[in-house]
Amino acid sequence: MSTRRRPAAPRSSSSGMTENEKKILGFVRSKQGMGATKYEITGGTSIQQALVTKATTSLKKSKLIKEVSNKGGKHFLAVEFEPCKELQGGDWYVDGALDVSMIEDLKEICVNILERLKQKVVTLEVICSCFQKASRDEYKLSRDQTKVILDNLVLDNVIMEVKSNRSSEHSALRIGEVCYKLIGKKSGGGEARDGAFASIPCGACPHIGLCTPDGAISPTTCVYYQKWLGI
Repeated sequence: MSTRRRPAAPRSSSSGMTENEKKILGFVRSKQGMGATKYEITGGTSIQQALVTKATTSLKKSKLIKEVSNKGGKHFLAVEFEPCKELQGGDWYVDGALDVSMIEDLKEICVNILERLKQKVVTLEVICSCFQKASRDEYKLSRDQTKVILDNLVLDNVIMEVKSNRSSEHSALRIGEVCYKLIGKKSGGGEARDGAFASIPCGACPHIGLCTPDGAISPTTCVYYQKWLGI
């Protein structure tokens, strides 16, 4: 007995794509740099998930879409778009991975700025203006990025956040204005500071020996690390 073959899905005569592929490509393009997950594509196009899988595989093979992975799962983007910052995890992620080395470099630079200014207290705006004068573009932080670095140094017990009360060291500041000061040895107080590694979650994590960039335990997926970074 002969086996009846299932008819092939109709293809667009203009592009060689099936109607499902055209519909999915249009939907993914509409999302631009944010892209869309398979679940979002299914809901946004009303195409069954099995057919979405088949169509996205074909579109990837044709190099019309690409797949980007982040902590929220896999997103499909049209090839003409680059992943937006939200998809990559924010300012502190590169290709979906937390750039720990860059964060530590920026924290060290921030401490050096505070030491070099030789002021009792320094405002966020002053520190941000110093970062803006950096010779390397990746070190030219915005106000919000500078605040994240300062908040981490506060958590590290390296600096202290205080509010001006118009005392001698705050005489040039408005009452209640937020500012920062070094604490520990480098502030002149003689108090030893904890090492940076000891103050981050990794320093006390019992699973650090199992932590790898692509493993089940990794900095990319560590909720404690993300909470510590304020992201």
